[in-house]
Amino acid sequence: MKKPGDAVKLWVLLIALSVLVYWPVFSSLRLPGGELSDTVHQGYPFLAYTEASLRQGELPLWNPLVFGGVPFYASFSAPVFYPLRGLPLLLLGAEASVRFLFPVHLVLAGFFAWLLLGAMGTSREGRFAGAAAYCLGAWANTLFYAGHGSKVICWAFLPLLLFAVLRFMQTRSVKWMGLGALAFGMQGLSSHPQMMIYSGAMAVVFTLWQLGRPREWCWRITGFGAMMALGTLIAAVQLYPGYLFSTHSTRGEGLDPATAASYSMPPEETLTMLLPSAFGLRHGFTDSSISGVPVYFGRLGLRLSSEFTGVLVFILAVAGFVAGRDRRARGTLLSLAVLGTVVSWGGYTGLFSILYRLIPLFQKVRAPHMAAFITTTSVALAAGPGFDALFSRGASRRHIIAVAAVSALFLVTLPLAGSLSEALQAPWWIRMGVPGGSGYEFMVRHRGTLLRGDIFRALLSSSALLVLLFASLKLRMRAWHAAAGVVLITAFELVPFNRSFQVYLNQTTLEGMYRANPGLAETAGEGRVFPGGNELIPLGIRSVSGYHAAKPAVVDRMVTLLSGATPRMIHQFGVTAFKFPEGVYSWSELHPVLSEDDATLSSSPMPRAFIPAGVTSGTGEQGFQALAAGSDVQALSVIDAPADDIPSVCAGTVRITVDTPHEVVLETASESTAAVVLADTWYPMWRAEVNGIPTDMHVANGWMRAVTVPPGNNTIRFHYDDSDVVLGIRVSILATVVAMAVLLFPERLRKRR
Repeated sequence: MKKPGDAVKLWVLLIALSVLVYWPVFSSLRLPGGELSDTVHQGYPFLAYTEASLRQGELPLWNPLVFGGVPFYASFSAPVFYPLRGLPLLLLGAEASVRFLFPVHLVLAGFFAWLLLGAMGTSREGRFAGAAAYCLGAWANTLFYAGHGSKVICWAFLPLLLFAVLRFMQTRSVKWMGLGALAFGMQGLSSHPQMMIYSGAMAVVFTLWQLGRPREWCWRITGFGAMMALGTLIAAVQLYPGYLFSTHSTRGEGLDPATAASYSMPPEETLTMLLPSAFGLRHGFTDSSISGVPVYFGRLGLRLSSEFTGVLVFILAVAGFVAGRDRRARGTLLSLAVLGTVVSWGGYTGLFSILYRLIPLFQKVRAPHMAAFITTTSVALAAGPGFDALFSRGASRRHIIAVAAVSALFLVTLPLAGSLSEALQAPWWIRMGVPGGSGYEFMVRHRGTLLRGDIFRALLSSSALLVLLFASLKLRMRAWHAAAGVVLITAFELVPFNRSFQVYLNQTTLEGMYRANPGLAETAGEGRVFPGGNELIPLGIRSVSGYHAAKPAVVDRMVTLLSGATPRMIHQFGVTAFKFPEGVYSWSELHPVLSEDDATLSSSPMPRAFIPAGVTSGTGEQGFQALAAGSDVQALSVIDAPADDIPSVCAGTVRITVDTPHEVVLETASESTAAVVLADTWYPMWRAEVNGIPTDMHVANGWMRAVTVPPGNNTIRFHYDDSDVVLGIRVSILATVVAMAVLLFPERLRKRR
């Protein structure tokens, strides 16, 4: 039964836990992020670009600064319509947006978990224990290093979605459909489709366990479907452009089975739920390399977060799975825990290949290990019913015996930590071909120390739980006091561990992080820097290279060509400046060196806009093949258009007069019909006009844009079409209004039925 002071106690607890976990965020001005993290290499540059665009009154639909230009908003790189990201970014800046995203969502996650546990029939004390277990979970909080805020947003709203599903099944009130739609919509706006898919799958499992009698199935399934559909429409402003983008990406037609199964969780690494250092911590930490060589011993080399749940939480979860008072609730959570574990194992089991063949969504996404969040989420939520099983109905002798056996196991294992560590590490050295090689003995000792610390922490936690059980049985300790003890022990296990994944930079502002080499912008001019990278985005300088997790297929082909980095290939990307640690060099300065093996290499950089001397008809693939063969696109360009629609010989001049992210205007002069090529990435959302009249835009040389102009002086305008976003905004607004109406005025809807 809820008491008046419960809400106040909950918010005080959650805020205190958030400040405790993220104290460095509040006490230091240093920016979050590690030198090897996505926060630095992608997050901050993208946020800087987004913030600059918003302050100019534009939505960043296109980023012209890397790879010749890439879709930006549609590739889920600027989730500005998620309120708790877009508003802080616009009002407080990129630094604040990153700094407070994790602490705020820790509080929200705990509150939503508290609501869900209440709907599952958990006692008030169990709700506090379960909420603390959920919000302190290492899976989300250790993502702080990687900076994957979109995952954290989905994790925070998941309990609210499940709460709405459960309440709808229990009451059949349509208002819960509105709440569930809003929760699912927030996940969609967070800009991480894979997490949204996993959350939707969890909601389906919740629904199946709550269907009840067959005569109620139709209404409940229909209502659930309407909830999820409405939530998807709320996120249409993000999902619709993203869907269109996916049809032109390498994932549009599906990944091959090996790629889809990449980054699967090796089954033995599930052990890290209890002993997080069993295979070493993730890359980027001081214990993870010797002389710069990664020595993470697990088979999952890309360790973005930890699945550590805390031993106390895990024990409570087992109690919840076995003896929770609500059969449906414990069946639901146990089913999800098993499902998440098996899916996270991915290619290491035969199940994944079946899912890949039967469910198209499994062909679109990779990194199955992310499904481990389903497991850790279920374990954390099950801690609430587990608390009730152990304490609310009174502790028993068998409970004490079971927990004592667990403590004894950790006590016996403690002296064996070194031997266990060596046994875990040996296979890695064998796979690397250096069993017992350089650094082996040192790492065995070091990792043995880490594992010993894990086991000792597990021993202390299980022993503390044993003390609580004994006090509950012998001293008649109240359940409220036991809940306080459980929260303290959970914090003891998880807060220091979560804090160990927090890394901070020396800089306090983005301006302090990204400083241009003297003369770089002037040397680059309208062209591009080689190799460049995302660090040039906040400076507004174009570069050939960069880091972007989601790219169109045409850009992936470009990246493949650039991997060779021959002088002629570099020339074809309009490079005007070279950036090296030693300094900045122009094309003309490096040309003598670049042309040593190719005397025909032009002494001038290729301009971004030009009229090729010759044109031939060919597909985009043929254009890439010509580039790979070393053709000079200024001499002969391959354009994907019928031969009758393009001139074979061209001559004339062209210059860029307007150059913004979403609009490029060219002025041309030619005595005859000519093809004009703009060496910016082709993408179907770009439109072309010649003298104000819409015209066809063709693919040139595999990745560039081209149009045909008549004789004389002409004005060509390329502009980005935002109709997909405009349509998405309209749908999102309408769906949000409907969801709010359903949530706030359910009685009126009931009267109309």
